[in-house]
Amino acid sequence: MIIELEDFLTKEEISLAFSLENAAAIEEKITRPQIKRINETIGQENDPLYMAYLVEFLIAQRRDLK
Repeated sequence: MIIELEDFLTKEEISLAFSLENAAAIEEKITRPQIKRINETIGQENDPLYMAYLVEFLIAQRRDLK
């Protein structure tokens, strides 16, 4: 299964994630406060920091494609 940012983040969260510096900031501002919704959306339990690293990775991939 390939997962994309849009699969578990809102457009506003994606925009915010692109402006943040690193996974720690993404965790603090996005994944920790929204982990319940993210887990329900994905259908499994995830750690907020793990999800923040995933977001950071997916953002880096998009930047590399530009």
